[in-house]
Amino acid sequence: MGRFDHLEIGDTQLPQPDDVTSGGEIVDESSYLERADRAFSEGNYERALSFYSRTLQYDINLEAAWLGQIRCLIELQELQEAVIWSERALERFANSAQILAARGVAECRMGKHASAIGFVDAAFGAQNVTPYVWVARGEILISDNPLNAKACFSKAIEISPANPDIYVWIGCACAAHNCDHQALEYLRRAVHMDSNRFACWYWIGNCCEDLGEKEEAKIAYRRAVAANPSFVKARDAALQLERRGFVSRIVDGFRRLFR
Repeated sequence: MGRFDHLEIGDTQLPQPDDVTSGGEIVDESSYLERADRAFSEGNYERALSFYSRTLQYDINLEAAWLGQIRCLIELQELQEAVIWSERALERFANSAQILAARGVAECRMGKHASAIGFVDAAFGAQNVTPYVWVARGEILISDNPLNAKACFSKAIEISPANPDIYVWIGCACAAHNCDHQALEYLRRAVHMDSNRFACWYWIGNCCEDLGEKEEAKIAYRRAVAANPSFVKARDAALQLERRGFVSRIVDGFRRLFR
């Protein structure tokens, strides 16, 4: 399994009793899960994946950590790994709507639309249909039936309207299928609710670049850096965009000169 060997876990694995922070604070599955969720929301999927895996070493039956692991693999485009881990998760949580939905998203991004629909339909027949399940259904429908996809996204928001994470999930789902206009709609609503979401500002910049909105992209990258000065990806993106603009201006100048 290559770089995913560290995800291997078993029922006999136990946490080390000396798991403490430098300040003497004991860490457990709750603290690792919190770190994992935070890293995921910041778009740091490799780090989140590591934390979700560590969480499961403490409690292998923690559904949220299994789901987080699968979603990280999806966002890292390790889709076959996501399928493998969803199968393992479903051995433990056969009626988990969220894990079935995540499997549907993995199948969708692999281009297996019929299979994806089957899993998300099963999710709606399972237990605990959450906003994520509606987001997953919307993503699966977005290419073939955008009106129904939007209705699914609206349903997810209706369940938890004050949660900016849901807008981010929807925006990223749209962006994954090159629906940048739709992605911007939801990502901008997320930063309107919480302007410190630096990863969200970065994704807004990506969408704006794809749409040719260079100035808007620059603003978004600057907002990302302002929210988190150590966010290297946004700083690099802004610099590359500026360099491309500089080269483009030079080329245009030569073209005008030799007309």
